[in-house]
Amino acid sequence: MFEHFKARHIPPLFIACAMAFGGLMPIFNPEGALVEFGFPEYFADDPLTFPVMVSQSVRTTAVGLIMLVFYAQNKLAEIDTVMAVGCTYIGVMDCYVLWSDRQGMALFRLICGLAIGAWGFAGLTRGRRRHY
Repeated sequence: MFEHFKARHIPPLFIACAMAFGGLMPIFNPEGALVEFGFPEYFADDPLTFPVMVSQSVRTTAVGLIMLVFYAQNKLAEIDTVMAVGCTYIGVMDCYVLWSDRQGMALFRLICGLAIGAWGFAGLTRGRRRHY
């Protein structure tokens, strides 16, 4: 899996692991995950919100696992595509959802999503292809 490892792969691998394993938190602690995500306490205290948080985090875990599988298969351009499209969209939508209650967290999620997306759009995981 790591025979093609380069230093430029560290950020996407970190992001993939954070998504894959961080997405498991709501299964064990949905209230804490809601607060960590950025939702207000009154929202996180409502048990009716727990299944929604678990179901959305399962999808995040799946995206992280997909990125790790792509890395194991040396499909670096595909990782860039997931980061460019998926992470940008996730950052924008997280900002939209959080804006009314937590503008600081909303902006943080937007900036992170756009930065990760920019990495993907620039193709930095794959690196430059040489044409001879």
